[in-house]
Amino acid sequence: MARNKYPEETVKKILDVSHRLFREKGYDHTTIQDITDALGMSKGAVYHHFKSKEDILDKLTDRYYDEMGWFRGIRLDSSLTGLEKVRQVLLRLLSDPGKLDLDRLTSSTAMDPKLLTLTLRASVADSGPFLEALIREGIADGSIAVAQPKEFSEAFMILMNLWVGVFSSTREDFMSKMHFLKDLTDHMGLPVLDDHLLSVCQAYYERILSLPSQPPPPEEGMPSASGGALPALGEAHRPGL
Repeated sequence: MARNKYPEETVKKILDVSHRLFREKGYDHTTIQDITDALGMSKGAVYHHFKSKEDILDKLTDRYYDEMGWFRGIRLDSSLTGLEKVRQVLLRLLSDPGKLDLDRLTSSTAMDPKLLTLTLRASVADSGPFLEALIREGIADGSIAVAQPKEFSEAFMILMNLWVGVFSSTREDFMSKMHFLKDLTDHMGLPVLDDHLLSVCQAYYERILSLPSQPPPPEEGMPSASGGALPALGEAHRPGL
């Protein structure tokens, strides 16, 4: 078999086509065969770069996080306290069009064991350390009073991404859990869930977690990190932060 001289271009093409198919057909209803047919490649060529459909989804998520410059911008903004940085990150993750697009891909497959495992691992290994770093900044500047930053960060991300994000059956259930998290985090020294952030959480539920089989409505009017309307999408990843 001829050696592929441009593996990066092949990987990008597989990701782009897979993303399009996940959006058009739904993640559940897209097969590796669908992807290879759309690409005009053999299954062997796809499997050379990706172990499974879940691996493709995971790499789509990695690509989103690699490309989002606002994440680094918030982290390096010296005008913000640690608490303000945590709040800004949560607001953006719950309202950023690219993130919403990813979360929609798998909103109807949240109970898939493989995706649950990916979500749990990412919550502890990826999201947790990033949140911990911001919390430690807040402890240093006096805006946060969390006693155990590492343990708190891991627990918070698991609760947000799994307990709230996956195991909420209705909007009322979802928001009840968010208000519980507000009381919990306030008590433990991270008063991050203010009224605006809670309103963005509710809008996130309406856009992503309710009626997943329905096509998403237009983005106009959804609360954003700045409190205004989001720009129109040009259009998960597992749903979560």
